[in-house]
Amino acid sequence: MLSPSIKTFLKAADCGSFSAASERLYVSKVSVMNQINALEKHIGVPLFERTNHGVMLTAAGRALYDSGTRLMRLSEEAVRETRRIGGAVLRTIRIGTSMMRPCNGLVELWERIHPDGQEYQFSMVPFNDDTDSLSAMLNSLGDKIDCFVTPCGSAALTMNYSFLPLRACRCAVAMSKKHPLAKKAVLTWDDLKGESLLLIRRGESYVVDAIRDDILREHPGIRVVDFDGYYDISTFNLCEQQGYLMETIDIWAGLHPSLVTIPVEWRYEMPYGILYAKKPSDAVRSFVDVIAKAMAERERG
Repeated sequence: MLSPSIKTFLKAADCGSFSAASERLYVSKVSVMNQINALEKHIGVPLFERTNHGVMLTAAGRALYDSGTRLMRLSEEAVRETRRIGGAVLRTIRIGTSMMRPCNGLVELWERIHPDGQEYQFSMVPFNDDTDSLSAMLNSLGDKIDCFVTPCGSAALTMNYSFLPLRACRCAVAMSKKHPLAKKAVLTWDDLKGESLLLIRRGESYVVDAIRDDILREHPGIRVVDFDGYYDISTFNLCEQQGYLMETIDIWAGLHPSLVTIPVEWRYEMPYGILYAKKPSDAVRSFVDVIAKAMAERERG
């Protein structure tokens, strides 16, 4: 219920920089700066001191921050009370979550888009990452579960399910911390010569298939070890126990305490985003559309 510029002002004050505020609000830095400039022009006094290290509230900005914080709290309480009196029913989004596909990033993204709350509440549905459990969970999309966030470089998945990309994950290589290459900051193709590289089987991911084709054409000295099924924690155990190198993605760095994940001098990336049913419920469709719109607005700046 507060004006967008006041909400932006409060977030910038909390973050101490316009850049950090733009990340939390999921808008561009230019948008944050324009709103703050317009607010200062409207009020007639500077609210922030700009420095090379961020922003600090002026005395006038501190006064507005204190008042704005109280108004924000009262606004949120008013909305909750109005919904209670009106009998508003929150729509529930059932989000799958696992060790390798945690839901916290999606929830945090939603909170950045709508920090004052909306008509949705979240119910977390735990699942395992092994092939059988993940397949069963996929089959229940739209029935027992609404969505989950996952890397998705599979044409089959995008044909059978809806997918909203949120970001791109860099493909990397994981290995035991005891491996001779483990101390390198970045790997090259030459570093991989003579090594055994674990890749999921052909046809499961067009991204990994491209890596496989590159190896066959240009780097025959690398031995490819086929892995059947989806990665789970046992795959990382196999990598550590057998001394394999393993294609992985940057967001899984640190997943296994005995492995290290190192970037490679290649340009392979894996789409990462929200997977949901081809024919979602109205609530899920609306939820995803709001996120897609916010991302599009941010891209436009």
